[in-house]
Amino acid sequence: MLARVVDVKKRRTRRLESRPLGRSSSHFKHDGTPKKSYRTQSEAASAAQLAWTLEGVDLNTYRCDHCYQWHIGRRFREK
Repeated sequence: MLARVVDVKKRRTRRLESRPLGRSSSHFKHDGTPKKSYRTQSEAASAAQLAWTLEGVDLNTYRCDHCYQWHIGRRFREK
């Protein structure tokens, strides 16, 4: 009976990874911290427009596959 209780506790204490292996997720910044998320695309677009107005930085909005919210990021460059 005691062994079963220990097994249940082990299953409940699942360690969450702060960053997935590799660089496959666009949810994280280069330093490993999560990016700022926005609930709607219009909120993210407003933040991108503000960055353009204040700093001249061209950012795009995209839906994150990790958290299913919206992020802003630099546009991809053509190689």
